[in-house]
Amino acid sequence: MTVDDFIYDPATELGWFSLSESKRLLQAAKDKGLIVERNGLVEIDFDYASVGFPVGFKPSKKVLKSEKEEPLFPTMLKEVIENNNISKSEIMAEVNKKQDKLNIEVEVALLLVCEEKKIKIKDKKRYIGAIRKKIRGNLG
Repeated sequence: MTVDDFIYDPATELGWFSLSESKRLLQAAKDKGLIVERNGLVEIDFDYASVGFPVGFKPSKKVLKSEKEEPLFPTMLKEVIENNNISKSEIMAEVNKKQDKLNIEVEVALLLVCEEKKIKIKDKKRYIGAIRKKIRGNLG
């Protein structure tokens, strides 16, 4: 199958995903070692005959998650900059001050600055959970 078919079929033929989600599906499948891309073709890299799918199967959006997700802080920072009227240098100056003053993780400093400045973060609860997981992981 061509790379283009791999991207377009789930979106246009099957109606499972948008085109941008299908591109993420391609990357996630490569990251998980399920497929290999060679010379513009996508090749399955697992025993697909051992997998059964029910009639009307539609995958969950969870399959779009890549093993190589962007690190937490850059993801948060990107969202803050894109969804608010603030420059990267402006927010980073505030975050650095807060981090130095309180000796906290950079992600926590960003959340605190956003809270103090009334800067909106769409998925704050998810970020808090990810920060908690990161900190607990660092503690052992």
